Amino acid sequence: MIVLQTLGGLAAFIGVLWAFLAFNNHCAEKFEYQFFTKLSFIIVGIAVGLLWIGNEWRLNSIAENGDILNGTILMIIGVCIGLFLIIQNFRATNFLYGFGGSIVQISVFSILAYFGVIILILGVFLSVIASLGAKRVHVVNQ
Repeated sequence: MIVLQTLGGLAAFIGVLWAFLAFNNHCAEKFEYQFFTKLSFIIVGIAVGLLWIGNEWRLNSIAENGDILNGTILMIIGVCIGLFLIIQNFRATNFLYGFGGSIVQISVFSILAYFGVIILILGVFLSVIASLGAKRVHVVNQ
């Protein structure tokens, strides 16, 4: 049963990936605009990161009876960055493609950015741990 679940999950993942690429290629042909690019991933990652950090800052300030303005300002900056991307999507396409593409783009890229940061932190940690046991190399023959 686990083999069938794994194959089903893999098939679903490949199907969703194919749908994203087909939608991106269709928009590239019709509007000369692509939703799923490296730049838009970075923009969504920054916006979601600012929203998350601002929310944590605001919640900590509420718990400590402090000033919530700093967290709120970070959240507003994150929302403005996200709105910039959405407006850019609407300008480059029509209403239907801009609305649907923006929803899918922000939802997928925010999840990927969240897990990407976790994997990045894990990779840096593992590389530091791996380099602690490394011996120095001296080049003798030059």
